[in-house]
Amino acid sequence: MERWSPGVGMVAGLAVLAFVPGCLLFGPPARSYRSNREVLAATAEACGFVVDPERYVLEGVDVREDSVTFQHRGAERAGDHAWVVRFSQKSTEQDPVALADVFSLLSVIAKGREGFAVRDERAVEVGAEGMRARYVRYHFDSPIHGEDGKPLPAHGILASARVDSPEGPIVYQLKLDNHGDREDVGWAELRPFVEAIARSRGAGE
Repeated sequence: MERWSPGVGMVAGLAVLAFVPGCLLFGPPARSYRSNREVLAATAEACGFVVDPERYVLEGVDVREDSVTFQHRGAERAGDHAWVVRFSQKSTEQDPVALADVFSLLSVIAKGREGFAVRDERAVEVGAEGMRARYVRYHFDSPIHGEDGKPLPAHGILASARVDSPEGPIVYQLKLDNHGDREDVGWAELRPFVEAIARSRGAGE
């Protein structure tokens, strides 16, 4: 039987970040190219997961047989970077409770981050249907340094949510980091993603 790690999608997203130079965390330099934005938008529509583009811009989608990873950057704050991993549970191979355990991902998030510390955790109700999401807030030293040579304060929030569909449970893992241009990150910054999940209720399956 295949053994599944609930953090595998998030690990992939973090691996991408690990190889991005610090100066690019606030956005790449302007350049001319043929954009795939229409393809990205169509993929998000097909998955039923569309986040308000005035808050967060979809930059990449990785589609697998049983999971989809969405990568967003902040439209309002360039230091915002978010990953959302959607898992469609395979019968007998994946435990939806384990996949939705936000604390099982903390060791992945903390790895390689100086000054990492959890601030608080909470469960919240989302939407009229009573969907629940659990989140943990944390802070760490940004890889970006200020003019004084010290690391900028960075903040993040990690969350998970589970929804039911006719084809079976769907689990979402969400992570949003800000590297220096917000004083804090909380539920308000994550809410557009969770609202997109509440609207989808398993669309695209």
